[in-house]
Amino acid sequence: MPWVRLCEVNEIPVGGKKRFKVEGREVLLVRLEDGFYAVDNRCPHAGCRLSYYGQVWSGKRIMCSCHGAVFSLENGRVLEGPAEKSLKTYRVEVRGGEVFVEL
Repeated sequence: MPWVRLCEVNEIPVGGKKRFKVEGREVLLVRLEDGFYAVDNRCPHAGCRLSYYGQVWSGKRIMCSCHGAVFSLENGRVLEGPAEKSLKTYRVEVRGGEVFVEL
């Protein structure tokens, strides 16, 4: 799978998130204290955009405020709420001050 550059490390503050359109996909990049996490930008339950409706919680979780589904940022697993399907996650690497995602 190809690695794609998303941004520079300093473009996203700790606790922040940013949406990227990459090769026809919407990828949400989240920065926490311990690093970056990348997931599909759309909630698998109802398709709401996590860049708009997603709230990052402690414990490496993101909640879609459309219907309350909560997912692990580490592996996409459903932790709470109505979603039955996991959130797709992507591997992230930081190289020389830049953030890359594996598609």
